[in-house]
Amino acid sequence: MGYLAGSLSSVPPSPLNMAEEARIDALPDTFALCRVIGNDLAPRHKAGQSLENVRFILENEPDLEDCTKIWVLNRIFDPENEADLIALLDQHDQIYERIPFEPEALQNIGYDFSTISDPIVFADGSIDQLEENFRSLVTSQVYRARNNYVMNNNGARNFALEFSLKQAKWALPFDGNCFFTRKAWEACRSDILAHRDKRYFTVPMARMLDNSDLLLDDLTPNATEEPQIAFRCDAPLRFAVSHPYGRRPKVELFLHLGIPGPWENWSNFTFDIPPRKVSPEGHRVGQAGWVARLFSGQTSLEKDADNTIRDRGVARNLAIRATLDMLEARPMQERLESGKPVFYDLNRIEALAACPSSLERPDILAAADEAMHRGPYSVVDKPDPGPSGDLHDYFHPAPYWWPDPQKPAGSPYVRRDGLRVPGTQLYEPESDKFDRTRLQRLFDDSIALALAARLTENDAYREHANTLIQTWFIDPATRMNPNLVYAQVRRGHNGDRGSENGLIETKDFYFFLDAVRLLEDDELSEGVRKWCLAFLEWFKTSKQGMLESKHKNNHGTCFDLQAAALAAFVGDTATLQEVNLRAQARILGTITSNGEQPHEMTRTLTQHYCAFNLQSWINLFDLLEGVGLRPWSSDAADRLIQAMRLLLNQSKNGWRYQQKEPFDMARLAPIDDALCRRTGQSLLETDDASACFNPHDGIAPFWRLTRSGSPH
Repeated sequence: MGYLAGSLSSVPPSPLNMAEEARIDALPDTFALCRVIGNDLAPRHKAGQSLENVRFILENEPDLEDCTKIWVLNRIFDPENEADLIALLDQHDQIYERIPFEPEALQNIGYDFSTISDPIVFADGSIDQLEENFRSLVTSQVYRARNNYVMNNNGARNFALEFSLKQAKWALPFDGNCFFTRKAWEACRSDILAHRDKRYFTVPMARMLDNSDLLLDDLTPNATEEPQIAFRCDAPLRFAVSHPYGRRPKVELFLHLGIPGPWENWSNFTFDIPPRKVSPEGHRVGQAGWVARLFSGQTSLEKDADNTIRDRGVARNLAIRATLDMLEARPMQERLESGKPVFYDLNRIEALAACPSSLERPDILAAADEAMHRGPYSVVDKPDPGPSGDLHDYFHPAPYWWPDPQKPAGSPYVRRDGLRVPGTQLYEPESDKFDRTRLQRLFDDSIALALAARLTENDAYREHANTLIQTWFIDPATRMNPNLVYAQVRRGHNGDRGSENGLIETKDFYFFLDAVRLLEDDELSEGVRKWCLAFLEWFKTSKQGMLESKHKNNHGTCFDLQAAALAAFVGDTATLQEVNLRAQARILGTITSNGEQPHEMTRTLTQHYCAFNLQSWINLFDLLEGVGLRPWSSDAADRLIQAMRLLLNQSKNGWRYQQKEPFDMARLAPIDDALCRRTGQSLLETDDASACFNPHDGIAPFWRLTRSGSPH
């Protein structure tokens, strides 16, 4: 890292303004020690350690000659902890300022991929191949912007510096766990006063394993830890706020000042923000005394040992990410526990219920009335169980895989892209041999019935929807086994088991699970939740699932959509956060800056797959927004919006790429509507678009009731 800043010996000192130097020298030599109190981050710190250390300081630190003690409460996110700290400071008549923590501000800060050369590593599995410590560093980097808000490490130092300069000539913006013994302060003060021409002073730290040692009169520890830094009132340099906690934020200023130390040889990775070049101000740096660093509460991370620095770094990175995820999950959990829809817009549904003349109402009631004459559906209804021999296993052949005419038995099957095997097209006569059509009927009929029940309070709709869902997911005699082991089977491949591509066949959980929520039946919801818990576990950990999650085309998109829908239903905020990170990385890694989708353009139905992929991204982002995340406020969303514009313009002007089947331009209406909602720009006439489309289009039934379909 040091070589990036340059060498102080190669930078000449700036000429002195002697009149200004005389003015500064004539000022009274007063000091302000401002300690920044931050949050306790487990496992790096022991919970409550900051409060314990502040109490120790207030009760044991001596008065410091010519020095005013002040404090900054730096975005303390635990209200009880902050209240305890404030009460303690007030009890001791301390001067302090508070930098507030605002939960909503954090929610609006997304992942930062700006220093990651290829974000797709977070989606295609590449990052899993990295050594654990390095993987932790890379992952922590995409949390940088959120880290900078919550930890506010250098931001709080700069705040403390300005706060100190309101009190005194010499500012000491120190960490909250710093403690001066009388001898330490005398050494620090005398060194500064002996070199008044300096503008900056490093103050080495001594790391304490037992705070009570500081009460011994003869204590003279070996102060070799990374120092604090003091400033003269005219010092122009400040801490660089772009450098996050955990990536040597204070050290960046040392490098900028050319201060020698072990940090000169520390590694600088490609994802790190480089330090500023060495400044002539480096010639104005001195060293003063020492200061103690109070105990962190974790003995194993404080002792001198070969791996201690590395272990502290690992613990710090884990603590940062765990803390940020915890804070983000708080409002998410509240939303999920409410039981309200996360994909459909409940306000829009309630407005529709209050308006019998609405245009959408007849479509919903007509679909629900048709559904009343269908079902219930079950995987045990198929005439042949397929390769597993168990009717409870979902079974569907791969749609584009055919017998090989050059093989006597036709096996192993071969791929013919764009040409479907009979029975794999939804609703066609032979489709009842397999489970795909039955599953789609379940999804579509359930949401129509649930919406109709909310619009009319007709219990018949509610009861039939309940029967459909009970039959497929809960009744032991008819329930589906919670896996897709035999989805999209290619005979002669993989032991006649399914492929990872088969997981896309249950993609519509994203709207179906809102049907369960709308029914407001606790017993039904609990039964479906138990099934979804088992299915999500298989979905994420099976070989098929792990392969599907890494795809760079619509299969990867739909994996994330489905994983998010399942996780939202079972209250798994950690998986939702994993999906949010992976999805944003996948967009940035698979959609070009001008909006092209190269992985969808390899197909024979390019317009279909480009539209389907974008619609799936919109569905996913809407669902994530529905649980309290903010993917629409990200760089990935900007990329997605660019892709929407490109698709709509190219479609409007005549699609010039391979598309073997006719394309229904009306299916672009939900994409155009989503674009208009996010940007105010509409590229198509969409007012007369249908309420429902073919499920292969990836558009939720009654899409105008969804978040992106709501009135603009």
